[in-house]
Amino acid sequence: MCPACRSRLRIRTSEGQTPCFRTVYYECTSLVCGAKFSGSQTIEFQLSPSGLEQPLIKLPLAPHAERMQALRFSQPDTDQIDLFDTEESSHA
Repeated sequence: MCPACRSRLRIRTSEGQTPCFRTVYYECTSLVCGAKFSGSQTIEFQLSPSGLEQPLIKLPLAPHAERMQALRFSQPDTDQIDLFDTEESSHA
């Protein structure tokens, strides 16, 4: 979100500084605003371990609460009722 006008931002380009740090360049999608920004993107934790025997980098595992939040955000938004939630509530 553009800090100047609240329109969508898009990443124009980014530059890798290290395996876990990038400099990112953004631009506002509003033709009237057109602001440009730079920022950074950092990878700090693993949410789940790599399946490789010898990964190139090993990061600390994220705290439990952060992993659970990431799991919730990775699920598609749906209004469909979960079968397991229905089963648990009917047996209570």
